[in-house]
Amino acid sequence: MSFSEQIVYAMFKPSKYKEMLELKKSRFVVFVIVLMLALGIVRVAVPTAAVITGFGGFENLFINKISPMEYKDDKLSIEEKFEMSVGTYKVIIDTEDSRFPDEKMRRKGGYLAFGSEYMTLAYNVGGRVTRYQEIKLDSFLSEGFNNESLQKMIPFIYSYIVFMFIASCGVYFVKYALLSLIFGFFVNSINKKAGIGLSFGEVFKLCFYGQTLGIIISNFNMALGFLPVILVSGVCVVLSVNMILSGIFAIGKTKQP
Repeated sequence: MSFSEQIVYAMFKPSKYKEMLELKKSRFVVFVIVLMLALGIVRVAVPTAAVITGFGGFENLFINKISPMEYKDDKLSIEEKFEMSVGTYKVIIDTEDSRFPDEKMRRKGGYLAFGSEYMTLAYNVGGRVTRYQEIKLDSFLSEGFNNESLQKMIPFIYSYIVFMFIASCGVYFVKYALLSLIFGFFVNSINKKAGIGLSFGEVFKLCFYGQTLGIIISNFNMALGFLPVILVSGVCVVLSVNMILSGIFAIGKTKQP
């Protein structure tokens, strides 16, 4: 069974799950790794690349788009206010006040705002601004910090993006592995009562395979924003349960004398 067949069967042919369970463990591991990398690309890499491309790269952003700024005498100053949208967040550098004021956070969404002395992380929901965190700039900016200092940080920024990509893939694995365990406890009771004879490890793999189509649909929808996330997630859970049950019942039929 080729890897492409493994993907297609996982999404559309639960009757083939028995054959897939008979593959080497390494084949299942590769299947999971590729699926999680695909989610990381769709949910993290592509949106991040789109944002970076949108402002022409970090060097262009730091040197050409952000006007000259400097941290001196424990205060940040910038020649012209800077504002940029990143998804639902707005990144703002406005050093007229020590803290970026609530009245300037008029639009709904998140704010990462820099005043002359504080960095503020806030969110506007229904016209009400909630400040989640405020950090004094002297705790992470050094005297003389400026646009060129930002430029020197570009390699570290890209390293952080790579780290976040890998970490996101790990988070997706933990999420869907936990769901496979939850589904597995219920499916294993069917497995035992029907005398199908699968080990719990095989039940776990079956539940992971059964989630494949739902995983792909729900995450592509989250990335593209076609339909409400709650609606699509609910449909995908039902779809996954149907695929898993179809798989276990198909295996059960092959066990019948």
